[in-house]
Amino acid sequence: MRHALECSDRENTIAVALVAASLVIAATPAAAAEPEVVVRTEWGAQPGQLGKRDARESAPEGPMSFAVAPDGDVWVLDQVNRRLARFDADGRFLATLDLASETFQGLAVGPAGQLVLMDRLAARLVRVLDPDGQVLGEVALEGYGIAEGGGTTALFARDDGVWVEYDHRRTVRVLDAQSRDPYYRRALEGRPLGSADVAGQARLDGPSAVALHTVDRGTGTTLAQATLRFDEPVRRIVELSGDAQGDVVLAVHLATEDPARDYAVVHEELAVLVLDGALVERRRLSTAPSTGPWEQFKELEVESDGTIWQMAFLDAGVEVRRWRP
Repeated sequence: MRHALECSDRENTIAVALVAASLVIAATPAAAAEPEVVVRTEWGAQPGQLGKRDARESAPEGPMSFAVAPDGDVWVLDQVNRRLARFDADGRFLATLDLASETFQGLAVGPAGQLVLMDRLAARLVRVLDPDGQVLGEVALEGYGIAEGGGTTALFARDDGVWVEYDHRRTVRVLDAQSRDPYYRRALEGRPLGSADVAGQARLDGPSAVALHTVDRGTGTTLAQATLRFDEPVRRIVELSGDAQGDVVLAVHLATEDPARDYAVVHEELAVLVLDGALVERRRLSTAPSTGPWEQFKELEVESDGTIWQMAFLDAGVEVRRWRP
């Protein structure tokens, strides 16, 4: 199964001030909004192809993560082939960068174009490379705020360093802006949502709803909260992110099963909601989710200008799709 962003209930111990009104929003069916297909590749090990593993005794996997660089290049973590694949902003294959390991799962690109890789389960480390593959920094993943590598759920490369999300609850800074091990690790509740000052958390709230709230990262004050209700079951929360304009992006995988047909899936879609700072819907996108059994750590990315990217698996290969703001 692909990696899902799902949060369990927890007691809210944050003192609330300046709290926006709690919203209960009925999420109407997503309007058709076809993305632009930027990259389309076949499965394989040749240049320009991406690898998959159809394992019987372990989890099937495809490219675990992808990230978009400041120059518009798209990097794909092709860990099955022990490499990174690089495509330009028009989808043309440029080159591969060899990796010494096939156990990396997380990938992010920093503000200066540095490549940040995370190995959650084997070596349990974060490594930073320049675009030519030279190591700029490395740190053990486990430590203050991160009890075990398998509990990490997202990776962020930001102006102030590299942050890792743990258990969908908090983010921990594991490297500073110079890719060095910081003197101490800072841990903050939630995950950053575009702005350095705002974080958010999302969790399933029953079979067809998602509870979402945002907080001020400096004070822990709740800024907004909402419950988004959908017309069909939410199979998983795919992504929670944001942009520099203060919008929040929530992506969910919706699926309806038919009990009369052995619970076969009769409809499914990836619904992407763009919300304002008060968590009121501004825009709705819809597309097909990834197909097949291949595991995936990161499926969506949101750029600071509001551009939304998806890496989708198909029977024939991989598509990287883009919605412009």
